Amino acid sequence: MAVILGGILSLRAEITPEDIRQLQTRFQQAEESEERLRARIQKLEATIAELRSQLGEVRSVAASAGKDAVTQEQLKKVVDQLRDLDRRRQEDNEKVVHQIKRLADLPTAPPPSFDDPKPKGRKPSGEPSVGAGGTAKSDPKSDSKSDLKSEPKADVPKPTLPTDYEFYEHVVRDNQSVSQIINEYNKGYGLKVRLKHVIEANPKLRPERLVTGQKIRIPVVK
Repeated sequence: MAVILGGILSLRAEITPEDIRQLQTRFQQAEESEERLRARIQKLEATIAELRSQLGEVRSVAASAGKDAVTQEQLKKVVDQLRDLDRRRQEDNEKVVHQIKRLADLPTAPPPSFDDPKPKGRKPSGEPSVGAGGTAKSDPKSDSKSDLKSEPKADVPKPTLPTDYEFYEHVVRDNQSVSQIINEYNKGYGLKVRLKHVIEANPKLRPERLVTGQKIRIPVVK
């Protein structure tokens, strides 16, 4: 059991994001191929039904008009066409079955690898903390002096992250949303990250306008 578990962990460690993208592409191509084959089978079945109907009409005419109305060669040609269509339908069925078996044999695409449990960086203590609204946390001493001289202002949302929080640097993949990224890290690292934490760690982030290849900070919140 230990050997099998070690092999599984080793295989998982070797899987890269590129491998995952290739697997996803292969799945999509296989599904598209299967859909095309099914459509072709349906078309062939419709053609077979039509030819059988025509054959029935030919036999009906032959029965009413006499044996000489339709030659044996004509009947044989129609029958050969039916057999050829049935053979092609059977071949397409076998292709679909083979494609389904290939899909079943493909390994399931794993979630992003979380082999390295250490965060990729730590926010420097000298860097201003940013609140949930994207406002930098100012020096308490200077704030107290300015409050004495100015009128009371509206309350600024308190930062939810520590001054020198740890974070992972994530590179956005195709069609990823902020919620998907947060779920990946919460499940992969056992975190409790919420959208407000990500916005606080990335004050210029536009969640609705993520770009492939964009780097964002995912703070370590447990």
